[in-house]
Amino acid sequence: MNFIDYIEESCKNIEDNHISYIFKKKLLDEMTARANEITGAGLRDEKVIADLLADEFPNIEKQYKEFEKAEKKKSRGRFWRIILALGGVLYFFAIFATYFFVSGTTGEWGKTWLIIVGGIFSMIIFYVSFLIKKLYHWHRFLHPLARVLLAGCVMLASVFAFLFVLTMFDPGISWIIVILGVMAMLIADLLFAFVTKQKFRTISLFVYMPVLATMLYIVLAGSGVITWLAGWPIIFVGFAVDFIIALTIAASNAKYFMYKQEGDE
Repeated sequence: MNFIDYIEESCKNIEDNHISYIFKKKLLDEMTARANEITGAGLRDEKVIADLLADEFPNIEKQYKEFEKAEKKKSRGRFWRIILALGGVLYFFAIFATYFFVSGTTGEWGKTWLIIVGGIFSMIIFYVSFLIKKLYHWHRFLHPLARVLLAGCVMLASVFAFLFVLTMFDPGISWIIVILGVMAMLIADLLFAFVTKQKFRTISLFVYMPVLATMLYIVLAGSGVITWLAGWPIIFVGFAVDFIIALTIAASNAKYFMYKQEGDE
């Protein structure tokens, strides 16, 4: 029983290359293993076995296109992993080279350390973003971990912003950056929860809205945009938004139950 001739005939329109060689070898192994299974089950007629295998492998050219697509995707993945690894090493050295150059040129050693911190933080955020994407696509069970990592990335960015303002500008306003960082973390978590349709995302929204409103009040009043006395109603805006959302959900549920009752009748 010559499976090679069958494979070559089926692949006559396929270009000979490394991928097609791997595909043909894999297909030959699969067909041989399947033929051995059928033979072991008691069927000895080679023509019947060949017909059965032809039925099991009817569209080899289509199989190859799917195999080629998968192999190219894996190849691109390996290529980008190498690029990212080499790029990370080069970027790391570039951070320190820039730090020493700028520090030696300006003499501001007490401030230029921000180059190292910002460079390392940005590199961490960049690579963790790929991990977050993979966790999102792998399984919903890993989504909570992706949310934690996303929050961590936002906090790293806010920590650098805090250090930058503390070092380069008025230290008296740097505390505002901390609160803004927490607000950004909560907003990013909410966006992730709703975009990926997480369970209990509405509960998260109910909890976060009053917290965000309170933090907004502290930032605006603490920075002098509004007075502490005039700005306190902002806190109740969060509760008002929760109330509106609750009414909207209740109205939607009421319509659903009315429709269900009409359908049952």
